[in-house]
Amino acid sequence: MNRRRKKVKRRYGIIAIIVILSVPVFYLGKRVYKFAGALLEERELEKKKIVLQAENDVMMLRIEEYRKGGLTETKAREDLGMIREGEKVFLVPKK
Repeated sequence: MNRRRKKVKRRYGIIAIIVILSVPVFYLGKRVYKFAGALLEERELEKKKIVLQAENDVMMLRIEEYRKGGLTETKAREDLGMIREGEKVFLVPKK
């Protein structure tokens, strides 16, 4: 009977140790999972940031060209067929 009680106590002791150790391991695993997710999100946001910065640079160049007036004049000439005052227009028939 005495041996049986020792075995039961030993089993309960082992189960108690497993339960006690599993709680911090579970908590740590949860934290590691969240941290890994945050790292992945950070990488995705960095990629988006680079793309947006490139788009912003292109837009700033366009704005600068419009401010200089060269692009506006080119657009007016090509798309709208406008000319400057004093220029002569030669119409070439299409074949």
